Amino acid sequence: MTELLQWWNLIFILPFVGALFYILMLGAGVVAGDHGAELNVDMDHDSGLEHLHDIEPGMLARALSFFGIGRVPLSIILVSICFLWGFAGFASNTLLEPILPSILFVWVSIAIALLVSVGFTRMLAVLLARIMPATETYAVSLEQLAGKWGEAVTTIDDTFGQAHVHDDAGVLHTVPCLVRGGEAKIERGTQVILLFFDKTHKAFLVGTDMPALKKAV
Repeated sequence: MTELLQWWNLIFILPFVGALFYILMLGAGVVAGDHGAELNVDMDHDSGLEHLHDIEPGMLARALSFFGIGRVPLSIILVSICFLWGFAGFASNTLLEPILPSILFVWVSIAIALLVSVGFTRMLAVLLARIMPATETYAVSLEQLAGKWGEAVTTIDDTFGQAHVHDDAGVLHTVPCLVRGGEAKIERGTQVILLFFDKTHKAFLVGTDMPALKKAV
C-alpha cells in the first residue's frame, strides 16, 4: 500500500481513479452524460482558449480535430486518456522500478503513458466519429440544422469554429463551423446562420446573413 502512495505512482493512479469515479457517478445518475455540456463550459469560461485560437487557429483546430472533439463527446475523450495514462504509466513503473532509480524510470513511464494515452485515444476517437453519427444523431441529423440561426461561441474562420444552435425541439447543440475561403472571420458572440453542412470538412459553412436576402437588398 505504501508503494502505491509514492509520488511516481500517484501521478498515474489519481487520474485513473478520477475517471473510474466519474464512470460510477455517471452510472448512478449523479452526473449527466450530456455529450456537449463539458465542452460548452470550457469554451464559454476559458477565455484563454479563445485567445489561443486568435493567435494560432490552425494549431488549435488540428489539436481539437486530432481527438475528434466536436464529433465525439469530450467526456469520452477525457475518460479514455485518464484510463490509458493511468494503466500504462503504472504498469511501466511496476516493470522498471526493480532495475532503475525512481528519478529515471518515472520519466520513461511518463513518455510511455503519453504515447499510449494519446495514440489509443486518437484511435478510439476516429472509430467513434464513424459510428456515432448513426447511433447518436443529436436528436436530429446535422443536415436538419442547416438554415437555422445560432451564436458563435468561438471565433470562426476557415480552419476552426463552433456555434450554439437550437433545433426545432429547443435542444441546444454545439456544432463545428467554418467560413468560406476568403471570407472574414466571425467574432465570438456574433449571430450566424448555418448555410449548409460540408461533409468533406464535417462542419457547417456559416454566414452572418442569408445570401438570398443579401442579394435582394
